Amino acid sequence: MHKFDDKASKILLNVLSHTIERLSMDPPTLDYPKSVNFFEKNAKSLISEMGNSIDTVFDQYKNTIEQSIISVDSPRNLAFIPAAPTKASMIFDLVVSAGSLCGVSWQEASGAVWAENQVIRWIADLVGLPESAGGCFVAGGTNGNLSSLVVAREEFRKKNPGTLKRLAILCSDQTHSSVKSTALVMDCEVIVVATTDSYQLTPELIKNELREHSKMYESLDIFAVVATAGTTNLGVIDDINGISDFAKKNKIWLHVDGAYGGAGLLSDNVKDLFNGVENADSFIVDPHKWLFAPLDCAAVIYRDKSLAAEVHAQKAGYLDILHDDEEGDNPSDYAFHLSRRARGLPLWFSLSVYGVEAYRNAVESSLNIAIYTSRVIKESSHLSLLIEPTLSIVAFERIGWDWSDYKSWSKKQLKKQICFVVPSSVRGKPVLRFAFVNPGTTEAIVDEILLSLK
Repeated sequence: MHKFDDKASKILLNVLSHTIERLSMDPPTLDYPKSVNFFEKNAKSLISEMGNSIDTVFDQYKNTIEQSIISVDSPRNLAFIPAAPTKASMIFDLVVSAGSLCGVSWQEASGAVWAENQVIRWIADLVGLPESAGGCFVAGGTNGNLSSLVVAREEFRKKNPGTLKRLAILCSDQTHSSVKSTALVMDCEVIVVATTDSYQLTPELIKNELREHSKMYESLDIFAVVATAGTTNLGVIDDINGISDFAKKNKIWLHVDGAYGGAGLLSDNVKDLFNGVENADSFIVDPHKWLFAPLDCAAVIYRDKSLAAEVHAQKAGYLDILHDDEEGDNPSDYAFHLSRRARGLPLWFSLSVYGVEAYRNAVESSLNIAIYTSRVIKESSHLSLLIEPTLSIVAFERIGWDWSDYKSWSKKQLKKQICFVVPSSVRGKPVLRFAFVNPGTTEAIVDEILLSLK
């Protein structure tokens, strides 16, 4: 199993041939999930004492498993927040895997850490963070939110050593679900603030919530506020500037979740909407969403990376050497993790090959297709736009439809390979939403999908 023999050579040839075929698809097929009954009939377990031939195993993957996985990079995939990794990033991900690169520490992977940190610095500069900023790549926004808010909590405890109150996080009713999950893990409370009619969190609404329910919250100490730079459901950017003033005045941590929307900082047309993000104590963005990296790749960046290292650096006899001999950063010190692959390298490679301008143009294409889509919806007699798109998410209603109608339509379109679009809920009301991140999604594709809603 650990020698490059004839079997390994045949596996490699099969994989490379299939990879070339998959990368050459223009566009990738959408595909759709199969039932449990389908797998029971067509994909018997191949795990056995003596193993199987390479052809048998690979055929099951190609002809059964792969075809039941919806392609996240299809231009017809507009559900949730899809992905659109560049060809260079996908190809270089092979190099990262084949190299079995361990990205835990400077000692083990100085070259990988150095390259990843070029991207971390580039993102920090986009945000407007100072030279003291730094961080690392983690698996996703959930990990980034958890890692950031743990640092926020420990900073609060350090500055308020005598407090006996329960701790709390402020966020909006549009904040990503991972913040509530983070609070559960951290055993702290969440104060959820209702947003404006345009689904934005503002400092005025925060102050009103705290004033109107002061009795309820007097037993809590608020240690952090989460502002969202592009909500997952609707793509709305909170009033980050105002919220940052509130955080500073009340001496609490400002965490900005830009997991989806942070890439909008590349656009001259919308970057002013992010004003105040430069005041963040921590910031996350998921390059595997709108910065065209392969799954799984999220960046967590701290205004002062030393604060994160104080909290997350793991101590153990066998790890002491990592810190004794450290010349550069240890990615393991900046998030709730230890073992990690060098998941930032595919993004570094792609950025270095194509250049920032290409990324900027790709982000603009998503903004433009969102504007086009909203215009067509407004001109339609059977559709109703929920709100004007802020970034590249367009939410709307099919007039006269209920939840069951949306679900039925969604399943039918996926089966026909027209699109993967699922209904969402906004304040109890079912809607459809298109999440545009793929530059390959054309006006013709949008027209075809909207026509199917008549």
